[in-house]
Amino acid sequence: MAAEPAKTLVDLALSKDQKGEVLDTLEQDARQLSAASAEGMAGGEPSELREILEAKASLALPPVEHAYAVVLNDLRARLAGGASGAARGAAEQALAALGAMARHPAP
Repeated sequence: MAAEPAKTLVDLALSKDQKGEVLDTLEQDARQLSAASAEGMAGGEPSELREILEAKASLALPPVEHAYAVVLNDLRARLAGGASGAARGAAEQALAALGAMARHPAP
């Protein structure tokens, strides 16, 4: 089972329903981590709640829009994960290009 939102979305071994279940579990964990952090408890990894909610929202999209959402989430995750050099530049360019396409969809 995938443990990250972006990896969950592209996991070919999981059905759409299974992906939703995994993301629900990740959301619950992230909310608990956020609550513990707000109460001053030290907790391990920072919450990925935003990424999880974006992944869940993309599951409800039609197939083409879902595919774009998966790619955008992956690019954002790569940048947040510290991609450097040529990989970072390529991810930034791809993100900018896909963002421009989303703002100006085909007729």
